[in-house]
Amino acid sequence: MMRARPLSALVAAAAAFSAVRALAQTTMDAQAGAEYRSVTYGAGLGYSALKEFAVPFGIAMPVGQRLNLDAGTYYVSAQRTDASGSQQTINGLTDLIVRGAYQLKPDVAVFTFAVSLPTGKKTLSSEQRQVASVMATDLVPFPVTNFGTGFSVTTGLAWATPVGPWALGLAGSFRYNASYLPSSDSLQDTVTLRPGAEMRFRIGADRIIGQGRLSLGVTYSSFANDEFGSQSQSPGTRLIPQFSWSAPFGANNSLVFYGWDVYRNVDETASSNAGVKQNTVALGAMASLHSGTRNALRPQLEVRHGWQGPGGLKNAGTLVGLGLRYSMATGERMTLTPGLRLDLGSLATNNASGPASANVTGLSFSITARTSF
Repeated sequence: MMRARPLSALVAAAAAFSAVRALAQTTMDAQAGAEYRSVTYGAGLGYSALKEFAVPFGIAMPVGQRLNLDAGTYYVSAQRTDASGSQQTINGLTDLIVRGAYQLKPDVAVFTFAVSLPTGKKTLSSEQRQVASVMATDLVPFPVTNFGTGFSVTTGLAWATPVGPWALGLAGSFRYNASYLPSSDSLQDTVTLRPGAEMRFRIGADRIIGQGRLSLGVTYSSFANDEFGSQSQSPGTRLIPQFSWSAPFGANNSLVFYGWDVYRNVDETASSNAGVKQNTVALGAMASLHSGTRNALRPQLEVRHGWQGPGGLKNAGTLVGLGLRYSMATGERMTLTPGLRLDLGSLATNNASGPASANVTGLSFSITARTSF
């Protein structure tokens, strides 16, 4: 019953609420691509491999001078191979997300909204839930970690103002989630899940330091109880601090250092709560090495480490990722970006002799095409 709250969605929503000044789009943008990711695991976890093929579709467009709209979804095929060689799969579209941002006062106040349409896989079999549960993680990244959660509506307000040398932003949002049937198993296929509403608050600030820019932010999320038949369960709270520092170097290049921490807190004393506390921290750096005006090579290094409960936070694993992308102009309005990423690390596990670890190796290939018209 633990609902997946993927980091990508949290970061995207937080950025939408705080980027009050970034709405000066004048053309329509369309984006599509494909990403294949394969991760193999050592013994002790109950599964030996996870594979995912994801195809994103997205479009963004201005409507007048103050309103910007965008919409996007994925086609995804995900596969889990257990220790005995048996495989479980999920195929299909994810939920279609339609978002908008309206400038109540340009560069100062923005009203945001998002509608999630239930085009995804919200009703899963027991085998499909095994796939979804192991991919809903912040420690090992996958293109898609949420395959569908039904209809929802989110509304929010964001406000920004200069405070001395800083630009300060405040934002809040409310998300309503409709009920749906999460299980197709014969014993539970008539039991409805009523996800609790979500309240989210964010504060962010950035300023120029020398030739670089420092950005700081903290997001807090709180949820009402999920109702599953006669059971009631609290999803807990989320606390997500983030930072980034970017600066130019050389003639036409730039460097970014960043970090984030996703802390998921639950009440482990509640008998109806099957969740555990989790904390995942990431630190990374990415360079943009430009060749010409529109071509850029972007190497990336990232380290992730996780802890989880119950009974206090304990080591969950470490992952080191090396990525490389190359954005190249293929026409006056088209940009093509191939990329690859290698991840190496280990996850904590248990065997008959006590705590142990399982090696993790991940490899992904991607290509994205973006055009404006």
